[in-house]
Amino acid sequence: MIGVDTNILVRYLTKDDEQQCQKAAKIIEGEQYFITNIVLCELVWVLLGKPYQFNKEEIINTIDLMLQCSTFELENRSVVY
Repeated sequence: MIGVDTNILVRYLTKDDEQQCQKAAKIIEGEQYFITNIVLCELVWVLLGKPYQFNKEEIINTIDLMLQCSTFELENRSVVY
């Protein structure tokens, strides 16, 4: 299983740059990827900051969707719950 980094997840989830989003989607879609605890923490930190400024509910929803998606295997799901 291949690990995915924060940058790819940010581009895929926020769709803030069309070209980078398309590249991230090509990487992610159709495969299964491992997300370490550090990458998940970095993702939350980036989404909370500028320019995204996700609120707590948006962060919870995003992570919840990631947990439900068969594409992502998290390092330690029990830590996330």
